[in-house]
Amino acid sequence: MVEIIHSQPGRRFQERYRRMHGKSTSAWKRCAFVAAGIVLTLVGVFFLAVPGPGIPILAVGLALIAQESSTLARGLDRTEVRLRRSWKRWRGR
Repeated sequence: MVEIIHSQPGRRFQERYRRMHGKSTSAWKRCAFVAAGIVLTLVGVFFLAVPGPGIPILAVGLALIAQESSTLARGLDRTEVRLRRSWKRWRGR
């Protein structure tokens, strides 16, 4: 996961997807990552409604799913770029 931190914004999740699919991993391990991602995503959504660390848990869950889904990886990269752009505009005020 350290590679995600050092990757270029807007390409992080797609690069992680390519790295994970370049390795030969078992179908069970890939299914386990997706299942863990779905569980963490659901827990993150729950914690958005109640006090707790909803956004970080949701982000980790989506990242786990994105390493097995190129569509979600592209979507997360686009979302990251948009959030960074919005954050810069908001801080510039």
